[in-house]
Amino acid sequence: MKKYLLIGVVTLSLALAWCNQTSNPEEEQSTPISENTNQEETLSLNSPEMCANVIKDYLAKADLKWKWTKKVEKWHEIVVHYVWRLNDTEVFDTSVEEVAKACGKHHPARNYNEWLAFKVGAGQMIAGFDKWVEGMKVGQTKTITIPAKEAYGEWSESNIVEIELSNLPEWNYEKWMKLYSEMWQTFTVHEVKEKTVMLDSNHELAGKDLIFDITLVEIK
Repeated sequence: MKKYLLIGVVTLSLALAWCNQTSNPEEEQSTPISENTNQEETLSLNSPEMCANVIKDYLAKADLKWKWTKKVEKWHEIVVHYVWRLNDTEVFDTSVEEVAKACGKHHPARNYNEWLAFKVGAGQMIAGFDKWVEGMKVGQTKTITIPAKEAYGEWSESNIVEIELSNLPEWNYEKWMKLYSEMWQTFTVHEVKEKTVMLDSNHELAGKDLIFDITLVEIK
């Protein structure tokens, strides 16, 4: 991922981007599963225990009999189903609709019949992902852990910069607020001071190991 140095820049034009009415990501609400789901059912479905159980059930039935002896190699175009998580109960993203619903990551507008397709080794995925899918067979499910250094890198304090409020659009800045530069680099408000704002340009997953449950659907 490219980095843009901000040190020494006199002005920085930033566009505010609100993903939710709450600025703290820990306070974000899960997407309702349906309009008819009552609050008690929603909390149950989106609980860590329910999320973990659904993932276990999915993995238990996902590893099908391998259809081919052909293995994934570099430059193959493949299609996969995936559960992308940070631990046993925290899912970041998934193409599996039942997991998305149970773990509070369901998006009604998303077509869950369209799985993830990419060319192995073409730089379309993080390096660790490309490496681990090689050798898989159609129908096989594999759980892999990608260390932070092979994913979005380690978190670094050097990626926090201090900007004068006078160089930013006039706004009520708050911690956790997301902003974008003109080059669409993402920043998170780390701290608000009297005359300056500390902006964190680390990726939100920097410093975190990533866990992927991958099912190989097709080798094109």
